[in-house]
This record gives sequence, structure tokens and C-alpha cells, in this order.
Amino acid sequence: MIVMDRENLLAKGWSHVVSTTNDVGELDAFRLRVGAPAAALQLANPRWPHLDLRGEPRERALALADIVIVDRTSELIRYVRRVRGRV
Repeated sequence: MIVMDRENLLAKGWSHVVSTTNDVGELDAFRLRVGAPAAALQLANPRWPHLDLRGEPRERALALADIVIVDRTSELIRYVRRVRGRV
């Protein structure tokens, strides 16, 4: 499942996108779906692979009905931990 924050409070105009299962393939497929560049896929921390989206890809992602969108990054983290069974 894909989860996205509406906007990163520390970086205006940017959003994080994560997979609840840390599935890099799912993230990459989502990246292609919204038209984000390869550089959007962040793999430096294997425990928290994610996409950093801005501009048109971010707007496309926010318009999708089949993903979970939360307001803040802290809510995104709480949501993912809850789904993974780690509160």
C-alpha cells in the first residue's frame, strides 16, 4: 500500500511517499505512474526507502484515489508503524 504526506513541513512543495511493506518495486512502479524522475527514489536508508516528490508528479499523486494521503510526515510515520504492527 502506498502512503503519502500532503507536504513535508520542512521542505515546502515536497512530499514523501512510502510503501507500507518497504517494497522498492511498488515505489518504483508508483514513481513511473506519476511521472517522477529516477532520482525521486531514495534508497540510502534500506529501512525507509521512499520517494521525494515535487511539482507535477506530486500533484498527480495527490489526485489519486487509491493511495492513503495524510497531512504531515509525522502522521505518515505513525500510520506506517501502525500498519506494520509497531506502534
